[in-house]
Amino acid sequence: MSEAAAAPRPPVNQGQRLITNVLWSWTGVAASLFQGLVIARFLLNSLGEEHYGMWALIFSILDYFWFFDLGLNSAVSNFCARFQASGEPDKINQVISTSMFYFTMIGVCVWCLSPVLAWNAHRFFKISPQYQHEFGVLILILGVSWGLCIMLQMFLSALDGFQRFDLTSRVMVGQVLLRSIGYYLALKTGHGLVMMAEVFVATQIMGYALNFLNFRHVFPALRISPKLVSWRMFREILRYGLKSFVANSSTLTLNASGPVMVGHYLGGLAVGFYTLPGKLLQQAIDAVSRIGIVTRSNAAELSVTASRDAQVSLGIYSNRYSLTLFMPLACFLLVYGRQLIERWMGPQMAEHSAPLLPIFLLSYSLVLAAQFNSSSMLFGIGSHGGYARGLVVEAVLYVAALAWVAPRYGIWGVAWVSAILMIAVRGLYTPWLVSRALRYSFFSYMRGIYIRPLLVGLPALAVAMAAKATILPGRTWMELIVAGCLTAGVYMAVALFACIAPHHRGLFMGRIPLLGPRFVANRA
Repeated sequence: MSEAAAAPRPPVNQGQRLITNVLWSWTGVAASLFQGLVIARFLLNSLGEEHYGMWALIFSILDYFWFFDLGLNSAVSNFCARFQASGEPDKINQVISTSMFYFTMIGVCVWCLSPVLAWNAHRFFKISPQYQHEFGVLILILGVSWGLCIMLQMFLSALDGFQRFDLTSRVMVGQVLLRSIGYYLALKTGHGLVMMAEVFVATQIMGYALNFLNFRHVFPALRISPKLVSWRMFREILRYGLKSFVANSSTLTLNASGPVMVGHYLGGLAVGFYTLPGKLLQQAIDAVSRIGIVTRSNAAELSVTASRDAQVSLGIYSNRYSLTLFMPLACFLLVYGRQLIERWMGPQMAEHSAPLLPIFLLSYSLVLAAQFNSSSMLFGIGSHGGYARGLVVEAVLYVAALAWVAPRYGIWGVAWVSAILMIAVRGLYTPWLVSRALRYSFFSYMRGIYIRPLLVGLPALAVAMAAKATILPGRTWMELIVAGCLTAGVYMAVALFACIAPHHRGLFMGRIPLLGPRFVANRA
Protein backbone atom coordinates (compact mmCIF):
# COMPACT_ATOMS: atom_id res chain seq x y z
CA MET A 1 0.00 0.00 0.00
CA SER A 2 1.40 3.41 -0.96
CA GLU A 3 2.08 6.19 1.53
CA ALA A 4 -0.59 8.29 -0.16
CA ALA A 5 -3.16 5.54 0.26
CA ALA A 6 -2.17 4.89 3.85
CA ALA A 7 -2.16 8.50 4.96
CA PRO A 8 -5.28 9.83 6.69
CA ARG A 9 -7.30 12.35 4.78
CA PRO A 10 -6.47 15.98 5.38
CA PRO A 11 -8.78 17.86 7.74
CA VAL A 12 -11.80 19.50 6.22
CA ASN A 13 -14.31 22.07 7.34
CA GLN A 14 -16.82 19.88 9.21
CA GLY A 15 -19.56 22.49 9.12
CA GLN A 16 -19.12 22.95 5.38
CA ARG A 17 -19.28 19.19 4.79
CA LEU A 18 -22.32 18.77 7.06
CA ILE A 19 -24.28 21.48 5.24
CA THR A 20 -23.26 20.16 1.81
CA ASN A 21 -24.24 16.57 2.61
CA VAL A 22 -27.53 17.58 4.18
CA LEU A 23 -28.49 19.74 1.18
CA TRP A 24 -27.73 16.87 -1.18
CA SER A 25 -29.73 14.48 0.99
CA TRP A 26 -32.79 16.71 0.80
CA THR A 27 -33.02 16.31 -2.95
CA GLY A 28 -34.13 12.75 -2.26
CA VAL A 29 -36.58 14.00 0.33
CA ALA A 30 -38.15 16.33 -2.24
CA ALA A 31 -38.76 13.37 -4.54
CA SER A 32 -40.24 11.37 -1.64
CA LEU A 33 -42.51 14.30 -0.85
CA PHE A 34 -44.02 14.02 -4.32
CA GLN A 35 -44.59 10.31 -3.87
CA GLY A 36 -45.97 10.68 -0.36
CA LEU A 37 -48.43 13.47 -1.07
CA VAL A 38 -49.45 13.11 -4.71
CA ILE A 39 -49.08 9.37 -5.36
CA ALA A 40 -50.51 8.38 -1.96
CA ARG A 41 -53.74 10.21 -2.74
CA PHE A 42 -53.90 8.59 -6.16
CA LEU A 43 -53.36 5.15 -4.59
CA LEU A 44 -56.14 5.66 -2.07
CA ASN A 45 -58.60 6.88 -4.69
CA SER A 46 -57.72 4.04 -7.07
CA LEU A 47 -57.49 1.19 -4.57
CA GLY A 48 -60.05 2.06 -1.91
CA GLU A 49 -59.48 2.19 1.85
CA GLU A 50 -59.16 -1.58 2.47
CA HIS A 51 -56.83 -2.25 -0.46
CA TYR A 52 -54.74 0.78 0.52
CA GLY A 53 -54.52 -0.49 4.11
CA MET A 54 -53.45 -3.94 2.86
CA TRP A 55 -50.63 -2.39 0.81
CA ALA A 56 -49.38 -0.54 3.91
CA LEU A 57 -49.68 -3.71 6.01
CA ILE A 58 -47.53 -5.76 3.63
CA PHE A 59 -44.56 -3.43 4.02
CA SER A 60 -44.95 -3.51 7.80
CA ILE A 61 -44.78 -7.31 7.70
CA LEU A 62 -41.75 -7.39 5.40
CA ASP A 63 -39.90 -4.94 7.64
CA TYR A 64 -39.43 -7.85 10.05
CA PHE A 65 -36.99 -9.42 7.59
CA TRP A 66 -34.52 -6.74 8.67
CA PHE A 67 -34.02 -8.76 11.85
CA PHE A 68 -31.63 -10.85 9.74
CA ASP A 69 -29.41 -7.80 9.19
CA LEU A 70 -27.92 -8.22 12.69
CA GLY A 71 -26.86 -4.57 12.52
CA LEU A 72 -24.13 -5.30 9.99
CA ASN A 73 -25.19 -2.49 7.64
CA SER A 74 -24.67 0.01 10.44
CA ALA A 75 -21.27 -1.58 11.07
CA VAL A 76 -20.33 -1.34 7.37
CA SER A 77 -21.10 2.38 7.36
CA ASN A 78 -19.20 2.98 10.60
CA PHE A 79 -16.15 0.89 9.69
CA CYS A 80 -15.88 2.40 6.20
CA ALA A 81 -15.94 5.89 7.71
CA ARG A 82 -13.24 4.97 10.24
CA PHE A 83 -10.97 3.13 7.82
CA GLN A 84 -11.30 5.87 5.24
CA ALA A 85 -10.37 8.47 7.87
CA SER A 86 -7.31 6.41 8.90
CA GLY A 87 -6.33 5.59 5.30
CA GLU A 88 -6.70 1.77 5.35
CA PRO A 89 -8.26 0.64 2.03
CA ASP A 90 -7.31 -3.00 2.62
CA LYS A 91 -9.47 -3.04 5.73
CA ILE A 92 -12.37 -1.59 3.74
CA ASN A 93 -12.11 -4.48 1.26
CA GLN A 94 -12.14 -6.94 4.13
CA VAL A 95 -15.28 -5.31 5.51
CA ILE A 96 -17.04 -5.44 2.13
CA SER A 97 -16.06 -9.03 1.27
CA THR A 98 -16.87 -10.38 4.71
CA SER A 99 -20.25 -8.63 4.78
CA MET A 100 -21.09 -9.81 1.26
CA PHE A 101 -20.50 -13.44 2.30
CA TYR A 102 -22.85 -13.07 5.28
CA PHE A 103 -25.60 -11.22 3.38
CA THR A 104 -25.56 -13.80 0.59
CA MET A 105 -26.38 -16.53 3.09
CA ILE A 106 -29.13 -14.38 4.58
CA GLY A 107 -30.63 -13.74 1.15
CA VAL A 108 -30.90 -17.48 0.54
CA CYS A 109 -32.64 -17.95 3.90
CA VAL A 110 -35.15 -15.20 3.07
CA TRP A 111 -35.92 -16.85 -0.28
CA CYS A 112 -36.78 -20.05 1.60
CA LEU A 113 -38.97 -18.29 4.18
CA SER A 114 -40.93 -16.06 1.80
CA PRO A 115 -43.27 -18.77 0.38
CA VAL A 116 -44.09 -20.00 3.89
CA LEU A 117 -45.02 -16.50 5.02
CA ALA A 118 -46.87 -15.70 1.80
CA TRP A 119 -49.39 -18.55 2.06
CA ASN A 120 -49.98 -18.32 5.81
CA ALA A 121 -49.94 -14.59 6.68
CA HIS A 122 -53.66 -14.15 5.97
CA ARG A 123 -54.44 -16.52 8.85
CA PHE A 124 -53.18 -13.94 11.36
CA PHE A 125 -54.70 -10.82 9.80
CA LYS A 126 -58.29 -9.92 9.08
CA ILE A 127 -57.98 -9.95 5.29
CA SER A 128 -61.20 -10.24 3.29
CA PRO A 129 -61.46 -13.65 1.54
CA GLN A 130 -61.46 -12.09 -1.94
CA TYR A 131 -58.08 -10.44 -1.24
CA GLN A 132 -56.28 -13.34 0.48
CA HIS A 133 -54.68 -14.82 -2.65
CA GLU A 134 -53.49 -11.40 -3.83
CA PHE A 135 -52.14 -10.71 -0.34
CA GLY A 136 -50.02 -13.87 -0.51
CA VAL A 137 -48.71 -13.13 -4.01
CA LEU A 138 -47.63 -9.65 -2.95
CA ILE A 139 -45.72 -10.94 0.06
CA LEU A 140 -44.02 -13.58 -2.11
CA ILE A 141 -42.90 -11.07 -4.77
CA LEU A 142 -41.61 -8.50 -2.30
CA GLY A 143 -40.03 -11.10 -0.02
CA VAL A 144 -38.03 -12.74 -2.80
CA SER A 145 -36.83 -9.33 -4.00
CA TRP A 146 -35.81 -8.45 -0.43
CA GLY A 147 -33.53 -11.51 -0.41
CA LEU A 148 -31.68 -10.14 -3.43
CA CYS A 149 -31.55 -6.54 -2.27
CA ILE A 150 -30.07 -7.39 1.15
CA MET A 151 -26.94 -8.50 -0.72
CA LEU A 152 -26.58 -5.05 -2.31
CA GLN A 153 -27.81 -2.84 0.55
CA MET A 154 -24.34 -2.66 2.08
CA PHE A 155 -23.03 -0.59 -0.85
CA LEU A 156 -25.52 2.12 0.12
CA SER A 157 -24.19 1.85 3.68
CA ALA A 158 -20.60 2.05 2.40
CA LEU A 159 -21.38 5.21 0.41
CA ASP A 160 -22.93 6.70 3.55
CA GLY A 161 -19.70 5.87 5.38
CA PHE A 162 -17.76 7.68 2.67
CA GLN A 163 -20.21 10.60 3.05
CA ARG A 164 -21.14 10.54 -0.64
CA PHE A 165 -24.73 11.56 -0.06
CA ASP A 166 -24.76 13.36 -3.40
CA LEU A 167 -24.56 9.98 -5.17
CA THR A 168 -27.09 8.16 -2.98
CA SER A 169 -29.51 11.07 -3.24
CA ARG A 170 -29.39 11.09 -7.03
CA VAL A 171 -30.16 7.38 -7.09
CA MET A 172 -33.01 7.88 -4.63
CA VAL A 173 -34.53 10.63 -6.78
CA GLY A 174 -34.45 8.37 -9.83
CA GLN A 175 -35.99 5.49 -7.88
CA VAL A 176 -38.84 7.55 -6.53
CA LEU A 177 -39.70 9.18 -9.83
CA LEU A 178 -39.63 5.92 -11.80
CA ARG A 179 -41.61 4.17 -9.07
CA SER A 180 -44.25 6.89 -9.04
CA ILE A 181 -44.65 6.69 -12.82
CA GLY A 182 -44.85 2.90 -12.61
CA TYR A 183 -47.53 3.00 -9.90
CA TYR A 184 -49.55 5.44 -11.95
CA LEU A 185 -49.38 3.28 -15.09
CA ALA A 186 -50.15 0.10 -13.15
CA LEU A 187 -53.34 1.53 -11.70
CA LYS A 188 -54.40 3.37 -14.84
CA THR A 189 -54.15 0.15 -16.88
CA GLY A 190 -56.08 -1.84 -14.26
CA HIS A 191 -53.25 -4.15 -13.17
CA GLY A 192 -53.55 -3.28 -9.48
CA LEU A 193 -51.29 -4.19 -6.59
CA VAL A 194 -49.39 -7.07 -8.20
CA MET A 195 -47.96 -4.87 -10.94
CA MET A 196 -47.26 -2.17 -8.33
CA ALA A 197 -45.19 -4.73 -6.41
CA GLU A 198 -43.30 -5.60 -9.59
CA VAL A 199 -42.60 -1.91 -10.19
CA PHE A 200 -41.33 -1.56 -6.63
CA VAL A 201 -39.02 -4.56 -7.05
CA ALA A 202 -37.62 -3.35 -10.38
CA THR A 203 -36.84 0.14 -9.10
CA GLN A 204 -35.38 -1.26 -5.88
CA ILE A 205 -32.98 -3.54 -7.75
CA MET A 206 -32.04 -0.72 -10.12
CA GLY A 207 -31.23 1.58 -7.20
CA TYR A 208 -29.04 -0.93 -5.40
CA ALA A 209 -27.18 -1.79 -8.61
CA LEU A 210 -26.45 1.90 -9.21
CA ASN A 211 -25.20 2.28 -5.64
CA PHE A 212 -22.78 -0.60 -6.26
CA LEU A 213 -21.47 1.05 -9.44
CA ASN A 214 -21.14 4.39 -7.65
CA PHE A 215 -19.18 2.85 -4.81
CA ARG A 216 -16.84 1.12 -7.22
CA HIS A 217 -16.24 4.51 -8.86
CA VAL A 218 -15.67 6.30 -5.53
CA PHE A 219 -13.43 3.52 -4.22
CA PRO A 220 -11.39 2.26 -7.20
CA ALA A 221 -9.40 -0.03 -4.90
CA LEU A 222 -12.54 -2.13 -4.33
CA ARG A 223 -11.89 -5.87 -4.37
CA ILE A 224 -14.49 -8.49 -3.48
CA SER A 225 -13.01 -11.95 -3.07
CA PRO A 226 -13.52 -15.05 -0.92
CA LYS A 227 -9.87 -14.70 0.04
CA LEU A 228 -10.68 -11.41 1.77
CA VAL A 229 -13.43 -12.93 3.92
CA SER A 230 -12.00 -12.66 7.41
CA TRP A 231 -13.38 -14.35 10.50
CA ARG A 232 -11.53 -11.83 12.64
CA MET A 233 -13.09 -8.94 10.73
CA PHE A 234 -16.51 -10.59 11.01
CA ARG A 235 -16.15 -10.76 14.79
CA GLU A 236 -15.26 -7.06 14.90
CA ILE A 237 -18.19 -6.15 12.65
CA LEU A 238 -20.52 -8.39 14.63
CA ARG A 239 -19.36 -6.96 17.96
CA TYR A 240 -20.40 -3.52 16.77
CA GLY A 241 -23.34 -4.82 14.77
CA LEU A 242 -25.01 -6.80 17.56
CA LYS A 243 -25.60 -3.61 19.52
CA SER A 244 -26.94 -2.06 16.34
CA PHE A 245 -29.00 -5.19 15.73
CA VAL A 246 -30.67 -4.92 19.11
CA ALA A 247 -31.41 -1.24 18.46
CA ASN A 248 -32.52 -1.76 14.84
CA SER A 249 -34.68 -4.79 15.58
CA SER A 250 -36.35 -2.95 18.44
CA THR A 251 -36.94 0.02 16.14
CA LEU A 252 -38.44 -2.29 13.52
CA THR A 253 -40.70 -3.78 16.16
CA LEU A 254 -41.80 -0.31 17.24
CA ASN A 255 -42.43 0.84 13.65
CA ALA A 256 -44.19 -2.28 12.43
CA SER A 257 -46.06 -3.49 15.52
CA GLY A 258 -48.61 -0.66 15.46
CA PRO A 259 -49.94 -1.44 11.94
CA VAL A 260 -49.56 -5.19 12.51
CA MET A 261 -51.50 -5.21 15.79
CA VAL A 262 -54.11 -2.84 14.39
CA GLY A 263 -54.47 -5.16 11.40
CA HIS A 264 -54.83 -8.17 13.69
CA TYR A 265 -57.41 -6.69 16.06
CA LEU A 266 -59.20 -4.11 13.92
CA GLY A 267 -58.66 -5.12 10.26
CA GLY A 268 -56.99 -3.68 7.17
CA LEU A 269 -59.28 -0.66 6.94
CA ALA A 270 -58.15 0.55 10.37
CA VAL A 271 -54.51 0.16 9.29
CA GLY A 272 -55.08 2.79 6.61
CA PHE A 273 -56.65 5.19 9.12
CA TYR A 274 -53.84 4.64 11.64
CA THR A 275 -50.90 4.95 9.22
CA LEU A 276 -52.13 8.05 7.36
CA PRO A 277 -50.91 10.68 9.91
CA GLY A 278 -47.51 9.00 9.93
CA LYS A 279 -47.37 9.06 6.13
CA LEU A 280 -48.26 12.75 6.17
CA LEU A 281 -45.36 13.49 8.51
CA GLN A 282 -42.93 10.94 7.13
CA GLN A 283 -41.58 13.16 4.38
CA ALA A 284 -40.43 15.76 6.91
CA ILE A 285 -39.02 13.02 9.12
CA ASP A 286 -37.14 11.66 6.11
CA ALA A 287 -35.40 15.04 5.88
CA VAL A 288 -34.41 14.69 9.53
CA SER A 289 -33.27 11.08 9.12
CA ARG A 290 -31.06 12.10 6.20
CA ILE A 291 -29.36 14.56 8.56
CA GLY A 292 -29.01 11.66 11.00
CA ILE A 293 -27.18 9.53 8.45
CA VAL A 294 -24.80 12.42 7.81
CA THR A 295 -24.39 12.89 11.58
CA ARG A 296 -23.53 9.22 12.11
CA SER A 297 -20.69 9.30 9.58
CA ASN A 298 -19.40 12.64 10.88
CA ALA A 299 -19.48 11.39 14.47
CA ALA A 300 -17.53 8.27 13.49
CA GLU A 301 -14.87 10.40 11.81
CA LEU A 302 -14.75 12.95 14.64
CA SER A 303 -14.22 10.14 17.16
CA VAL A 304 -10.92 9.49 15.34
CA THR A 305 -9.82 13.01 14.40
CA ALA A 306 -11.43 15.65 16.63
CA SER A 307 -12.14 16.77 20.20
CA ARG A 308 -15.09 16.21 22.51
CA ASP A 309 -16.24 19.82 22.02
CA ALA A 310 -16.62 19.23 18.28
CA GLN A 311 -18.75 16.15 18.98
CA VAL A 312 -20.95 18.05 21.45
CA SER A 313 -21.47 20.84 18.93
CA LEU A 314 -22.39 18.30 16.25
CA GLY A 315 -25.02 16.74 18.54
CA ILE A 316 -26.61 20.03 19.60
CA TYR A 317 -26.65 21.76 16.23
CA SER A 318 -27.79 18.77 14.18
CA ASN A 319 -30.71 18.16 16.55
CA ARG A 320 -31.62 21.84 16.86
CA TYR A 321 -31.62 22.36 13.10
CA SER A 322 -33.68 19.23 12.57
CA LEU A 323 -36.32 20.46 15.00
CA THR A 324 -36.18 23.91 13.40
CA LEU A 325 -36.92 22.41 9.99
CA PHE A 326 -39.82 20.36 11.33
CA MET A 327 -41.52 23.05 13.40
CA PRO A 328 -43.17 25.04 10.55
CA LEU A 329 -44.95 21.87 9.41
CA ALA A 330 -45.91 21.03 12.99
CA CYS A 331 -47.40 24.50 13.57
CA PHE A 332 -49.32 24.37 10.30
CA LEU A 333 -50.72 20.86 10.85
CA LEU A 334 -51.66 21.58 14.43
CA VAL A 335 -54.00 24.29 13.13
CA TYR A 336 -54.96 23.04 9.65
CA GLY A 337 -54.42 19.28 9.95
CA ARG A 338 -58.05 18.20 9.63
CA GLN A 339 -58.72 20.52 6.71
CA LEU A 340 -55.62 19.26 4.89
CA ILE A 341 -56.50 15.57 5.33
CA GLU A 342 -60.08 16.22 4.21
CA ARG A 343 -58.92 17.95 1.04
CA TRP A 344 -56.15 15.41 0.47
CA MET A 345 -57.82 12.08 1.27
CA GLY A 346 -61.51 12.79 1.75
CA PRO A 347 -63.91 13.26 4.68
CA GLN A 348 -63.89 9.61 5.83
CA MET A 349 -60.12 9.57 6.26
CA ALA A 350 -60.27 12.98 7.95
CA GLU A 351 -62.89 11.76 10.43
CA HIS A 352 -60.80 8.81 11.61
CA SER A 353 -57.22 10.00 11.06
CA ALA A 354 -57.32 13.71 11.97
CA PRO A 355 -57.86 13.09 15.74
CA LEU A 356 -54.57 11.14 15.76
CA LEU A 357 -52.56 13.94 14.17
CA PRO A 358 -51.88 16.03 17.36
CA ILE A 359 -50.63 12.87 19.09
CA PHE A 360 -48.30 12.08 16.20
CA LEU A 361 -47.12 15.70 16.11
CA LEU A 362 -46.21 15.62 19.80
CA SER A 363 -43.99 12.55 19.54
CA TYR A 364 -42.58 13.30 16.09
CA SER A 365 -41.59 16.85 17.08
CA LEU A 366 -40.05 16.13 20.47
CA VAL A 367 -38.42 12.82 19.52
CA LEU A 368 -38.01 11.97 15.84
CA ALA A 369 -37.24 15.55 14.83
CA ALA A 370 -35.36 16.74 17.92
CA GLN A 371 -33.49 13.59 19.00
CA PHE A 372 -32.95 11.41 15.93
CA ASN A 373 -29.40 12.74 15.66
CA SER A 374 -28.69 11.79 19.27
CA SER A 375 -29.10 8.12 18.41
CA SER A 376 -26.92 8.70 15.32
CA MET A 377 -24.25 10.21 17.58
CA LEU A 378 -24.27 7.11 19.76
CA PHE A 379 -23.85 4.85 16.74
CA GLY A 380 -21.10 7.05 15.35
CA ILE A 381 -18.98 7.06 18.51
CA GLY A 382 -19.68 3.38 19.20
CA SER A 383 -21.56 3.98 22.48
CA HIS A 384 -24.94 2.64 21.41
CA GLY A 385 -25.23 -0.33 23.79
CA GLY A 386 -27.35 1.54 26.34
CA TYR A 387 -29.52 2.95 23.57
CA ALA A 388 -30.12 -0.57 22.27
CA ARG A 389 -31.18 -1.77 25.71
CA GLY A 390 -33.53 1.17 26.08
CA LEU A 391 -35.19 0.37 22.76
CA VAL A 392 -35.66 -3.25 23.85
CA VAL A 393 -37.53 -2.06 26.94
CA GLU A 394 -39.62 0.32 24.81
CA ALA A 395 -40.44 -2.41 22.27
CA VAL A 396 -41.44 -4.99 24.90
CA LEU A 397 -43.68 -2.50 26.73
CA TYR A 398 -45.14 -1.33 23.42
CA VAL A 399 -46.16 -4.76 22.16
CA ALA A 400 -47.51 -5.78 25.56
CA ALA A 401 -49.51 -2.56 25.88
CA LEU A 402 -50.92 -2.84 22.36
CA ALA A 403 -52.31 -6.30 23.04
CA TRP A 404 -54.43 -4.75 25.80
CA VAL A 405 -55.07 -1.27 24.38
CA ALA A 406 -55.85 -1.97 20.70
CA PRO A 407 -59.06 -4.02 21.17
CA ARG A 408 -60.33 -1.65 23.89
CA TYR A 409 -59.35 1.86 22.75
CA GLY A 410 -58.72 1.36 19.03
CA ILE A 411 -56.25 3.37 16.99
CA TRP A 412 -56.50 6.39 19.33
CA GLY A 413 -55.17 4.31 22.23
CA VAL A 414 -52.44 2.79 20.05
CA ALA A 415 -51.25 6.28 19.07
CA TRP A 416 -51.04 7.42 22.71
CA VAL A 417 -49.11 4.33 23.81
CA SER A 418 -46.61 4.92 21.02
CA ALA A 419 -46.19 8.62 21.86
CA ILE A 420 -45.70 8.16 25.62
CA LEU A 421 -43.11 5.40 25.30
CA MET A 422 -41.29 7.21 22.49
CA ILE A 423 -40.91 10.39 24.53
CA ALA A 424 -39.72 8.49 27.62
CA VAL A 425 -37.06 6.36 25.91
CA ARG A 426 -35.96 8.16 22.74
CA GLY A 427 -36.82 11.69 23.88
CA LEU A 428 -35.26 11.65 27.37
CA TYR A 429 -33.15 8.55 27.95
CA THR A 430 -31.28 8.73 24.62
CA PRO A 431 -29.99 12.33 24.98
CA TRP A 432 -29.00 11.47 28.54
CA LEU A 433 -26.82 8.68 27.13
CA VAL A 434 -25.20 11.12 24.68
CA SER A 435 -24.49 13.59 27.47
CA ARG A 436 -22.94 10.88 29.60
CA ALA A 437 -20.82 9.52 26.74
CA LEU A 438 -19.49 12.99 25.92
CA ARG A 439 -19.19 14.03 29.60
CA TYR A 440 -21.45 17.02 29.05
CA SER A 441 -24.33 18.49 31.06
CA PHE A 442 -27.66 16.83 30.17
CA PHE A 443 -29.64 20.02 30.85
CA SER A 444 -27.27 22.12 28.75
CA TYR A 445 -27.55 19.61 25.92
CA MET A 446 -31.38 19.61 26.05
CA ARG A 447 -31.58 23.39 26.43
CA GLY A 448 -29.31 23.89 23.44
CA ILE A 449 -31.64 21.73 21.31
CA TYR A 450 -35.18 22.65 22.34
CA ILE A 451 -35.50 26.17 23.71
CA ARG A 452 -35.02 28.28 20.60
CA PRO A 453 -37.01 26.22 18.05
CA LEU A 454 -39.98 25.82 20.43
CA LEU A 455 -40.09 29.50 21.40
CA VAL A 456 -39.93 30.58 17.75
CA GLY A 457 -42.93 28.31 17.14
CA LEU A 458 -45.19 30.47 19.31
CA PRO A 459 -45.53 33.45 16.93
CA ALA A 460 -45.88 31.12 13.92
CA LEU A 461 -48.65 29.21 15.71
CA ALA A 462 -50.38 32.46 16.64
CA VAL A 463 -50.26 33.67 13.03
CA ALA A 464 -51.71 30.38 11.75
CA MET A 465 -54.57 30.46 14.29
CA ALA A 466 -55.38 34.08 13.48
CA ALA A 467 -55.36 33.36 9.75
CA LYS A 468 -57.69 30.39 10.15
CA ALA A 469 -60.13 32.41 12.26
CA THR A 470 -60.26 35.26 9.73
CA ILE A 471 -59.22 35.14 6.08
CA LEU A 472 -57.83 31.61 5.57
CA PRO A 473 -60.23 29.00 7.02
CA GLY A 474 -58.66 26.25 4.87
CA ARG A 475 -61.67 25.32 2.75
CA THR A 476 -59.73 25.22 -0.53
CA TRP A 477 -56.29 24.12 -1.69
CA MET A 478 -55.31 27.71 -2.36
CA GLU A 479 -56.19 28.76 1.18
CA LEU A 480 -54.19 25.84 2.60
CA ILE A 481 -51.18 26.64 0.43
CA VAL A 482 -51.23 30.31 1.38
CA ALA A 483 -51.66 29.45 5.07
CA GLY A 484 -48.76 26.99 4.89
CA CYS A 485 -46.49 29.51 3.21
CA LEU A 486 -47.46 32.19 5.72
CA THR A 487 -46.80 29.93 8.71
CA ALA A 488 -43.47 28.69 7.33
CA GLY A 489 -42.41 32.19 6.31
CA VAL A 490 -43.02 33.65 9.75
CA TYR A 491 -41.26 30.76 11.47
CA MET A 492 -38.19 30.64 9.23
CA ALA A 493 -37.75 34.43 9.15
CA VAL A 494 -37.35 34.42 12.94
CA ALA A 495 -35.55 31.06 13.14
CA LEU A 496 -32.87 32.11 10.67
CA PHE A 497 -31.49 34.48 13.30
CA ALA A 498 -32.77 32.90 16.53
CA CYS A 499 -31.98 29.21 15.90
CA ILE A 500 -29.07 29.06 13.44
CA ALA A 501 -25.59 29.92 14.64
CA PRO A 502 -23.97 32.84 12.78
CA HIS A 503 -21.18 30.74 11.20
CA HIS A 504 -23.73 28.16 9.98
CA ARG A 505 -26.09 30.90 8.80
CA GLY A 506 -23.34 32.09 6.50
CA LEU A 507 -22.96 28.60 5.02
CA PHE A 508 -26.70 28.31 4.43
CA MET A 509 -27.14 31.77 2.96
CA GLY A 510 -24.08 31.42 0.78
CA ARG A 511 -25.73 28.52 -1.07
CA ILE A 512 -28.95 30.32 -1.99
CA PRO A 513 -28.97 31.26 -5.71
CA LEU A 514 -28.72 35.03 -6.39
CA LEU A 515 -28.84 35.86 -2.69
CA GLY A 516 -25.82 33.72 -1.79
CA PRO A 517 -23.10 35.64 -3.68
CA ARG A 518 -24.37 38.96 -2.33
CA PHE A 519 -24.43 37.58 1.21
CA VAL A 520 -20.86 36.30 0.93
CA ALA A 521 -19.69 39.61 -0.60
CA ASN A 522 -21.31 41.62 2.20
CA ARG A 523 -19.69 39.44 4.84
CA ALA A 524 -16.32 39.85 3.14
